[in-house]
Amino acid sequence: MASKEIDPRSRSSMLSKKTSSSDSMRRPFGVVMLEVTQIIQKQKNLALETQDGSLDQDYFAPFFPCGEKETLDLKKLLTSRNDSVRDNKTGYQGIWFSFQLINGDIKQLREDNPHYVSLRDVPVAYRLGLSDIIMPGDVRNDLYITLLSGEFSRGTKTSDRNVEVTVRVCDEKGKIIPGVMKQGCGKSPLDEYRSVTYHHEAKPKWMETIKIALPIEEFKKAHVKFIFKHRSTNDVKDKNEKPFAMSFMKLMQDNGTTVLNTEHELIIYKIDSKKWQEDDYSYLSLQWQRIIGEELVKTWLYGMAPTNKDSFTISTTFCSTKLTQNAELLALLEWGWSGSTDTTTLRQCLEGLRRVPSEELMVFLQDTLDVLLEILMNSSTDDDSDNKVFEALVYVITIATDKNKHEAFQPVLDSYIQQNFHATLAYNKLIHVLKFYVEQGMDLQRQETLKKAMKCLQYIFKFIIRSRQLFVELYGRGQEEFEKSLQQLLEAMAKMMIHTLDSTLTVQAHCLKYITTTIPDIITNFDPVHMSQILVTMIDNLDPKRIPKQKLMTMNEIIHSELFKYPECRRVLLPSFIGHIRRLLAANEEVTDGEVIMRKEKKKAKLQQMLGTDNNAPFTDDRSLMEELELCVKILGDILDVLFSADVGPTQEDISLLTNEMLSDILTIVYKMTHDDPLNCKFVSVLVSLMRQMTERHFLSFLNCFQNQDELYNFLVELIMVIQDLISQPVFPSDWAEMILLQNSVIVKVLRQCSRVISERMRDPFKEIVWNNFFTCAINFITQPSLQLETFTQSKRNKILSRYRDMRRETAIEIKSLWFSLGQHKIRFVASSGGGQCMVGPFLEMTMIPDVELRKATIPIFFDMMQCEYYSQRDQGKNGPPDMARNKQKIKGKFTEFETEMLEKLDHLVEGGHGDEHYREVFKHMVGALCEEHATMREPGLKLVNTVSRLMDRLLQYRTIMNTPDNSAETRMSCTVNLLDFYSEINRKELYLRYVYKLSELHLACDNYTEAGYTLLQHASLLRWAHEALQTSLRSPIHPHLGYHDDLKEKLYNEVISFFDKGKMWEDALKLCKELMQQYEEVTMNYTKLSELLTRMASFYKNIMNPQNLRPEPEYFRVAYYGRGFPAFLQNRVFVYRGNGYERLGDFTSRILDQFPNAELMKKLTPPSDEVKESPQQFIQISKVDCVMREDKYSSPSVSEQIQRYYRANHVNIFTYSRPFHRGQKDPSNEFATLCIEKTTLVTSYSLPGILRCFPVIRTKFIELSPLENAIETMNNVNADVRDLVKKYSRDHTLPLDPLTRKISGMVDPAVMGGITNYEKAFLCDEYRQSHPQDAEKLEDLQQLIAAQIPLLQAALHYHGLRVTEPIAALHDHMIASFCKMKQQVHEKYGVAVLPPELGIEEHSLRLQTQLSVNSDHSARSSHHYSGHESLSSSQLSLARLSLSPGKVGGTLPRHHKVSMPNLGSYNGGSSKNVKKEKSFRTLLRRESFTSQREPSSQWFDRPESQVLPPQPIIELSEQVTTPLAPERPLRTDIERERRMSRPRSLTMTPSVSATPSPSLGSRESLMSTPTGSIYEEESPPPLPVKMRDQDSDSTSVRLSTMSLKPSATPGSPEVSPEPPKKPPRPDKNHNHEDSSMI
Repeated sequence: MASKEIDPRSRSSMLSKKTSSSDSMRRPFGVVMLEVTQIIQKQKNLALETQDGSLDQDYFAPFFPCGEKETLDLKKLLTSRNDSVRDNKTGYQGIWFSFQLINGDIKQLREDNPHYVSLRDVPVAYRLGLSDIIMPGDVRNDLYITLLSGEFSRGTKTSDRNVEVTVRVCDEKGKIIPGVMKQGCGKSPLDEYRSVTYHHEAKPKWMETIKIALPIEEFKKAHVKFIFKHRSTNDVKDKNEKPFAMSFMKLMQDNGTTVLNTEHELIIYKIDSKKWQEDDYSYLSLQWQRIIGEELVKTWLYGMAPTNKDSFTISTTFCSTKLTQNAELLALLEWGWSGSTDTTTLRQCLEGLRRVPSEELMVFLQDTLDVLLEILMNSSTDDDSDNKVFEALVYVITIATDKNKHEAFQPVLDSYIQQNFHATLAYNKLIHVLKFYVEQGMDLQRQETLKKAMKCLQYIFKFIIRSRQLFVELYGRGQEEFEKSLQQLLEAMAKMMIHTLDSTLTVQAHCLKYITTTIPDIITNFDPVHMSQILVTMIDNLDPKRIPKQKLMTMNEIIHSELFKYPECRRVLLPSFIGHIRRLLAANEEVTDGEVIMRKEKKKAKLQQMLGTDNNAPFTDDRSLMEELELCVKILGDILDVLFSADVGPTQEDISLLTNEMLSDILTIVYKMTHDDPLNCKFVSVLVSLMRQMTERHFLSFLNCFQNQDELYNFLVELIMVIQDLISQPVFPSDWAEMILLQNSVIVKVLRQCSRVISERMRDPFKEIVWNNFFTCAINFITQPSLQLETFTQSKRNKILSRYRDMRRETAIEIKSLWFSLGQHKIRFVASSGGGQCMVGPFLEMTMIPDVELRKATIPIFFDMMQCEYYSQRDQGKNGPPDMARNKQKIKGKFTEFETEMLEKLDHLVEGGHGDEHYREVFKHMVGALCEEHATMREPGLKLVNTVSRLMDRLLQYRTIMNTPDNSAETRMSCTVNLLDFYSEINRKELYLRYVYKLSELHLACDNYTEAGYTLLQHASLLRWAHEALQTSLRSPIHPHLGYHDDLKEKLYNEVISFFDKGKMWEDALKLCKELMQQYEEVTMNYTKLSELLTRMASFYKNIMNPQNLRPEPEYFRVAYYGRGFPAFLQNRVFVYRGNGYERLGDFTSRILDQFPNAELMKKLTPPSDEVKESPQQFIQISKVDCVMREDKYSSPSVSEQIQRYYRANHVNIFTYSRPFHRGQKDPSNEFATLCIEKTTLVTSYSLPGILRCFPVIRTKFIELSPLENAIETMNNVNADVRDLVKKYSRDHTLPLDPLTRKISGMVDPAVMGGITNYEKAFLCDEYRQSHPQDAEKLEDLQQLIAAQIPLLQAALHYHGLRVTEPIAALHDHMIASFCKMKQQVHEKYGVAVLPPELGIEEHSLRLQTQLSVNSDHSARSSHHYSGHESLSSSQLSLARLSLSPGKVGGTLPRHHKVSMPNLGSYNGGSSKNVKKEKSFRTLLRRESFTSQREPSSQWFDRPESQVLPPQPIIELSEQVTTPLAPERPLRTDIERERRMSRPRSLTMTPSVSATPSPSLGSRESLMSTPTGSIYEEESPPPLPVKMRDQDSDSTSVRLSTMSLKPSATPGSPEVSPEPPKKPPRPDKNHNHEDSSMI
């Protein structure tokens, strides 16, 4: 809006060329429309972001055409045309618009951005109506006329007219006023306006709007003329056409108001073109507007006459700030401008003012206020008139300040007072009238006006003060009278507060609410101190029970006023405010009391239940109390905020007043409030702000007020507990970092003052609680997360240090200072036996803060604690507190309680993340140095320091391992056991059991039930079978309800038994069951539990003996960790691991390497160098080891194989492995001559299985075996293997025969390794005996071992023959032949050995038939395929072929069967023919001997039935009882048995598992070729039990060959030269054979 009225004609004169009227006719064509409201809303945010207006967006506005008679009404066009018109050539028709939204006033934008070209000539479109805010000086006078419609008769025309309306603005003399009409924004002014012409339309609807802008003076005299003319399409006729009618409209009404904003139906006057003159203005005396229902009389005057047939309708909208359309407002304004003194008319005008619409009144706000103030200054009016004018003024101000409707006009009112107000004498009348109403406040008739006046109090005083300022500027006198009158007014308002009637309550509330708004204006011309005193009087005069909330709000507003910034005013205001707040807090104290709240809630709930009200609806009294309490805390906070400002002057007295009066109350409220109270945060903020502004002098002054020590004690306890709650339960969110740091800085200052007071005034008498609370609070403050600078970024850390410094260090120094000021009372905080709290743990947590200076300053406290306990009184009473030894009292001489507390807290703190390696070093160095210098405590002190250092080292390892997710479960278990061993070493049961259960949980998570059971047994072993109460250190964390030894031990035993059952360790479970059984049977006599236990034990025994319950024999592995890259408890240590079930070396190696992906696997078993051990890398050495069974009782022949198998692999802690190497130069022809063995024996710390699956090696023994000793060891092992196989097959007839077959075949026919021949060449020769005379005894042992193989092989062949089947019958025959040859040679060279007595062969009622066939070709052919260099006689190799009875399978013969028994005693000699064929045949035999199982169809040596030998003469043998195969041999000595039991199984003589490494395997020192550690030696898992399958009895036969029962060959046996061997025919592929599982 323009700042002043602009004559539009001046603008038209500036145009380069004025638009001339044109005779062209305007015809309707179409409309282009676009809704811009949404576009503007959309671009507001973009315009705010880009204030330079650089963003332009284009929008398309579609074109809407219309016909010849269609109206241009936009609404009608939009509803009738849904789509824009599409042209076939150009597509959619329309116009593209570019929109640019810029915020700001156009004038200001042009001034601020002169470089914007687009802003230079941009037209301004004003709102079609007045603005929401009309500032003083804004002038506007625009009339908008809209041509709506008309209805015209044909007249003399044959068709409807083509009507054109011409609009002209004329003055009172009919002259056209040029350049006052505008067709649109940006168009040039027009002298006249021509409408659109519709073709032959009798009822045209134009809907065209024009704007008329006239100066005010011309506007009052002007009128608008409308001339109607018919337009012809013929130019000649059109020129001759004359106007046929006219209408006009006056702009001013008869009452002086402007034309109304409404529709007007104008009267149409027919024109007689002959008599009518265009410049004649006589028509102005005629009526211009049709009255509804009025019938016009056609009378010709001035060449025109009205017509009732035709009509013409327009609408007007008048936008003016100077001309009004309201007659009552106009009357008031004219009365004031005229200077009239008629009071009657004045009252009528003032009453009419209330009927003026508020919108119209706001438009003429300035004029209205000018008139009212001018009337008020008029001395001719009486008091009653002044009151009426005052009421009108209050009414206008009320409307202008109405926040609901006209809030935007408040700036208008402010601007008017400062710039346009000129009533210099109004202040006297205003003060006088307002005082009158205040003094008459009890009058009910005046109270309504007084209420409104109180609401307008701010602007009334603005008028008063501004009027006084203008008067002073003009005259400069009367200040004292003004102040006196103003003081009287304010005192009258203060006196009004004394009233206690309900009718005055609203007035008092409004006065308190709005009086504060007058302060900024009043203090400019009134003493601020007097004003403060009046305000205090006003608040104090009000009854305490009346409107307390409003009273508090008034106080809060005063605090935020300029008045409170003056120290003199604060001395008046602050004591009064504090007094009111204290009274309100005392009245609302129950709101902060938790117990009272609970009681009130119960009563409230009961009352609500009785009344049936909503439970969620709060009671009014409680809600108001909470609101008052919230206002109190807000006032206190605002007071402290103002006092903290820099422009308020000195504040020491104010802070001192607040401290003395409010600190205790605030502290009590915070102490009683709950953490979830909504006001808790606000009260804490007030407390922090107050203490922040308190200086040391304030603290001293406040604390000195406590003359009674008990009161000071209670205050300190309460203060420390509040600080403790703020630390432990922060009221501020964690992301309020600045607020939390500010609070902490205040707490540091408070703790410093508390420390000084406690050390001075709480020591005599000694107040232990306050000392203890201070230490606890201070340490909790230091260790809170918000102060741990190490967890912050470097920039944040530097910012905190620069502003607040390291508050932890300052507080720690205060703690240290206070500790050393304790004197003889220190022992109370070291030993907890007297009932006090031990401070070892809190101090330990404090010293672990990762700050070097803090650690160095506080760690010496521990040495002082050690001294306190060491020199404490020894035999002191249990009831009293601990005390120091005095005079001749005996000292304690130790610090056990300190040590116990130190170790326990150290465990919890380090595991929780506190402490590091640096702390361990500093503690060890500082405390160790202090102990070293102390003569008496040196030895126990250094011992404790060493214990703490070792424990912390292990705890740090444990924390690192547990917090690293990449570490395996086994590594975590090992680390846990590392701690267990330490706690067991220092005898700390409670800590020991803590990690026992942690280890048990780790095992259970990995399904290690056996190890979990052994772990729980560690706790059970500490318990007794006695009904005695458990000590705290022996209680179970998973069974806290069990408080007696026997109850907990029984519970643990049952759990362990269940774990052993799941782990198939039934033997161990039975041991525990037997112990429980004795307890149930002899002590508790609980036969119910005993019966259940016995049933359970029976199931365990069955499980042990049931062959279907497979229990894998785990293998054991040696693992050595070399290098410093491993955890400390693994570095350069050797462990023996227990494998998982069927896990073999390769799988185990992969598992270990997966745990340490960066480790390098060492390829040799040689000890590493020192360089490798100290390397930062990781090296792992893995090899398989053999376990040594310690108890010989399980090796008895009467012990079941299941039992022996269990004890061979369990409960062992001695393990061996061997490393082969060659001494001297290797003999290429016989490597056994130089092959030595380094045999290593390992002893672990505990037996396996145990609480871990691995244990460290604590002792290692190395034994080097010479080549001869290696041979003896190998022979010993081979014989033991054969003996074990014989035992196994003698007990279990269901075992697969393949292992026995391979073992025998490899020994009797060693085609690969050479067998005992290599030993004979290397050692049993004259050359060796002569060069090694000292080995004579050993050579004798070797000969005995070779001789001992014969009876063992003979027994093995016996059991092999009992189960031989048809597919391997030929192989069995060959093995017998080879054995006979071997036997003869051994007997000749080394004599005859006896069979061990435990290997007896039982023959129950067995009739053996011997078939003797001499010189039989068939018997010779039965074995010629397996003959060696020498042929065998038919009597030596013939076998009986017996068919089994139907349905019987296996190696056991019926008693009535007869067996042919060849004579095996005279086997010697042979043929050397067909050597080549024999060699190829033996090669094939070796290949077959290495095959564990082969399908029957692949056995090429199976013969068809046609080749079965004919029956031979049978020799019947008598039945024999159990007879050994050889005479008994004397029992071995203990030393021999031990040596035999400790033999390695790595070197065998079988072809499948070599006794010595093959030369093709590379270096003998390689791990891949070691006898016990090679992956090539891994045996397959034990086979599943053989299930007998049904076989066809017609095609099944068994070959059984039995040897002579005599140990030596039978002399005189005939020798038969066999025929050359012939290749047998291939068997039929369709021939039925036995199940391959029987091979």
